Order: sequence, then structure tokens, then C-alpha cells
Amino acid sequence: MTLVDPECPSIVSAFSRRDLRARLPDSIAAKDPMYRRSGSSFNLKSIREYQPFDDPRAIDWRLFGRSERAYVKEFFDEADDEIAFLVDTSASMACAPVEALLTFIGSMAFMALSLGLGVRLWTYTDGLAARPVSARSRSQFGMIERFLGSMVFAGRTDTIRSYTQWRSRGRQRRVMLFSDLHEVQVSAHSAGLRAPASGSLFIIRYLTPFPTLAHHGAEFEVLDPESGAVTVVPWDAPDELRWTGQQMEIDGRLAARPRTFYRRLDGASIRAPVYWDILERLYA
Repeated sequence: MTLVDPECPSIVSAFSRRDLRARLPDSIAAKDPMYRRSGSSFNLKSIREYQPFDDPRAIDWRLFGRSERAYVKEFFDEADDEIAFLVDTSASMACAPVEALLTFIGSMAFMALSLGLGVRLWTYTDGLAARPVSARSRSQFGMIERFLGSMVFAGRTDTIRSYTQWRSRGRQRRVMLFSDLHEVQVSAHSAGLRAPASGSLFIIRYLTPFPTLAHHGAEFEVLDPESGAVTVVPWDAPDELRWTGQQMEIDGRLAARPRTFYRRLDGASIRAPVYWDILERLYA
């Protein structure tokens, strides 16, 4: 299974030609399309002479001993050039358009890696998985694709708890959350889904609209895949209006969160414009 939309290479090519560095201050603009900032990883960025505003602890004393001049080393901050992907793998996600969801996630990972952004992907159900899978370059995309293709959807969801756990572990400033937001508390307590400090949160909600499965004037047995509970519900025009109103309320609440990009999608949604909008936000 190929989990990359055919439009993605063209989107990457078009986006990489844009003069994005002109939007950034000289202090953080760089030749690399990532516009990496200084950090404390082991990825060396440059060696330069010590300046009065530098922390004296950053002086390379070995170089000082050889040259009798003070130099500091600058490193790329890997958290700044990496995106966290949080993927809901609870049982209810098997009811979503799974192939469309996985293709969306795969396409976003492919484009991010092609543009020089790293991807660190966690799964979650009622808690965050202990170990993520990560890729640093486009050549490692196959690892992400195989991981997505092997996903099993089972268990209960607790998005708020899982996201809170990620916030205590993850250092990335940009995070993408992929879920159907099945659990009730998300609509009532969406304040728990807040963007990282000085960063951005991207929420992609994938689900199959109930009206596409129901026929007016009928009763349906609805099985909750997470709890196993069966509910008999009527379905007529007023029911559809109530359902639509509830979904619009959830959409509005999540979209109004500060520094948050939100989209609700289904299997029939056109994905290419959403990819472009997300890339615009990533480099804004």
C-alpha cells in the first residue's frame, strides 16, 4: 500500500521554490530550508568567535587552548526542525475511513521529510505509547510508511490524557494530532488541547459522517467499538440536524483554540488544499 497522494511531489516542488527565508529575521534565516535555530543537540551548525552576549559556558576551551582565542559552537536544535505526529489507534478509528486517514498521515510525513523537517510519530489510545518512531530524512520515509501500514486499531480513547502525557515528554514546537475525537470529553473539555508554548497544534479529525450511513425514518443499532455498548437510535430529519449542530459546535470550539489549525475530513474530502494550508502554517 502506497500512503502518499500523487500530488505530494508536485506540492513539495512548488513549495520549496518559494522565497520563505525573506519572511524570517536574519538571525534565524539559514541556507537550509529548515531555517534551523541554535540549540543544544549534537548536530553542529557553526563555530564562531565568542561575543559579549554569549554564555561563557559555551566557550570551547580546547580551541581556546590551541588558539588563545575564545570560540563558541552553535548546534541545530532538533526540536525546532521536527514535527510530532500523534495518531489515535483506538477501536473507533477502525470506523473512520482508515485508508484515507493513513494516506493523509503518510503524505504529510513524506512532504515534511522532503522539505527537511524531521518526523517523530507516537500512537495513543487511553495513553501515549512509550516509544515513538522517528525519521530525519526522505530516505527514511519507508520506515514511517511501514509503521503506518502495520497499525492495529483497538482499545479505548483518551485524547486529553494522551496529549497531556506528550506535553510532558515531547520537545517539539509543532504537533499534529490525528483522531476522530470519539470520546465525549473532548467536546466538553477541548481546553486540554492547547498548542505547545510558542508553537502550533494541527488537529486533523477523520470520521465517516453518520448521515452517509443512515436512512431517514429508520431505527439503527449503533455499536460503540470502544465500550461495546449497543444503542438503538431513531434517525430522521431532526436527528440529522441535531447531529450536524453538535459536530459544528465541536468544530468551532477546536478551531477557535489559539495557534491551532483544525480540519474535519472524511473519505471524500479533497486533501491537496489541506496539505498546502498546513505547509503554509508550518513556515508562517
